[in-house]
Amino acid sequence: MKFRDRFDYYKNRQAWEEHCLSAQRTDYLSLNSDEKSFLNSINDQLRQLEDMYSPIMDAKIQELQMRISDPSDWIWDFNLSFVITFYLRDDDPDYEEDDDNILMEFTERFFRKDPLDLEWGFGATNVNHAVPSQYFTGEHHCYLYHQLYDHCYLDWRDLLRIGSLYVDIKIEEQSGMLPVIPFGQTQI
Repeated sequence: MKFRDRFDYYKNRQAWEEHCLSAQRTDYLSLNSDEKSFLNSINDQLRQLEDMYSPIMDAKIQELQMRISDPSDWIWDFNLSFVITFYLRDDDPDYEEDDDNILMEFTERFFRKDPLDLEWGFGATNVNHAVPSQYFTGEHHCYLYHQLYDHCYLDWRDLLRIGSLYVDIKIEEQSGMLPVIPFGQTQI
């Protein structure tokens, strides 16, 4: 299974959830050492992304909050998101030459707002998010990896199909409700 072009993001996530609930799940302990090593390399790459982008996201949040507090600036609110798209390997049976070949995409909007809040959210890489921890003896899972395997309805075998990933940072600046003043008239 992979993301389908004819579905929007939410319909694709729903399809994955339905697939997950109907399919037999792979036990992590049944994976061989090469498979676990590959999965840990994904975890390491996601941790590096968090470490690299966390200060960038924090700075962007501060910048946007300063703009909100400036009465001369039009911005009223914002949404900041970190989008990761995971693509199939070229040798995957579902890989098609003329397709995007997206296995999974997820959006992270939960960033540490307070540098002292190191327990949860994007950038909290010092915390081990491995759940349940007895399955992952000796492993340290970053927040994004935990989100991928625990909240995206992917089986371990699905994660083994990942060939590459792509990062987007999306900023939506919002003005709030503005009154409509007809052209040439002053406000009533």
